Amino acid sequence: MSRCRWKKPVCRNQTHEISGFSLVEVLIAVLILAFGLLAAAQLLTMALGLDALARSKSTATLAAQNELDRLADLFRRNPMAEELTIGTHHAEELTKIRNPITQNVMNMYKITWLVSGIPDPRPGINPQGRIISVRATPMLTESAENTRSFKNKAIILNAVITTEPQ
Repeated sequence: MSRCRWKKPVCRNQTHEISGFSLVEVLIAVLILAFGLLAAAQLLTMALGLDALARSKSTATLAAQNELDRLADLFRRNPMAEELTIGTHHAEELTKIRNPITQNVMNMYKITWLVSGIPDPRPGINPQGRIISVRATPMLTESAENTRSFKNKAIILNAVITTEPQ
């Protein structure tokens, strides 16, 4: 019976099990890793799209709120102003939201508002006020609405404006 020396990699008359991974096992592991990375990449792109949507909605809300504040101030000064007559109105120019650092236009909105009277079911009562609905619609260019996915949400804000104390 021959004896193996300690440093020899191969010994005679002894059985050795080779440990390690087979090629098939390595390929399966790489395939699972690739699918995991693809799923992570897809989640990342979706998160970026949702971030753009959140920014668009928040800036649209600010643009609509600014217009609503302007109309409320106008109503306090002149309740009979042309912009406050019952019907649909729109701003002459697009509202542009700029990057505060580079001054590049980030978003553009078309601002429209609907003015209606305040209904009162009591006979002979006609409240002095208006219901105003302001809509901020995202625009892709000066004349085309933005219909791209994750970036096309219009915002509508409603308010009741009166001269009577509440």
